[in-house]
Amino acid sequence: MKPKRTEAIVLHTIAVRERDKLVVFLTPEHGKRKGWAYGARGARSRFGASLEPLAKINIGFIEKESEEVVRIESVDLIRSLFPAQQNLLGSIAATYIAETVDTFAIADDPSELIYRLLDRTTEALLAGATPLAVVAYTEVWILRLSGILPSLKNCIVCDQPLARPLRYDARVSGFVCENCTTRDADVIPNDVADALDAIMKFPVAEFAARAESDAVIFELRSLAGALRRHFLGHELKSFDILASLAGSR
Repeated sequence: MKPKRTEAIVLHTIAVRERDKLVVFLTPEHGKRKGWAYGARGARSRFGASLEPLAKINIGFIEKESEEVVRIESVDLIRSLFPAQQNLLGSIAATYIAETVDTFAIADDPSELIYRLLDRTTEALLAGATPLAVVAYTEVWILRLSGILPSLKNCIVCDQPLARPLRYDARVSGFVCENCTTRDADVIPNDVADALDAIMKFPVAEFAARAESDAVIFELRSLAGALRRHFLGHELKSFDILASLAGSR
């Protein structure tokens, strides 16, 4: 059987038995997949460091119709995240981004846009972009691509155009107009709303170069977190680790 070959980004790996790894990886054509990498934990593994989290690779795998997990035959490293992981905040941010994408990417469902988001945010970390700005960008866009981010243009209740300041109502998980607002709605500062617009408009490197204030990044992440938790019903495992580290800076 001829292996399928595709570009991919490793999301995470699980050690299995003494010498093997179960690899979760994202591809543009095949969506999120799982694969056995036999012998990957051995001292003379042919895979080397190519299966580290967020490594960009060319991967060859064999898929059997009756099996959910493929067999990985070959891996060629395109790009390692190792340089960005020498910074502790960058390393934890990368782990958090990988978990975010892993959580929202659907198995066997091709999503070139989610793949491109992961690819570009990883590039930005390697280029030295501020890690929390890259994280905020990822959080907002993964909600957008998953159909969770509410409209920034129209009221979620009456569909009328929104005006500044934006108002977010957690009860309906969306932005509401002045006529539909309640005392429980949170007013979004205009600089935060401007940053949201910038995320929608610019690539991640350009957004990070805007050097938004820590307060704006915090508010962006708080809003994205509220939407994410409402959808998932729980928080991501690495959220508290990143939050504690970011809070110490």
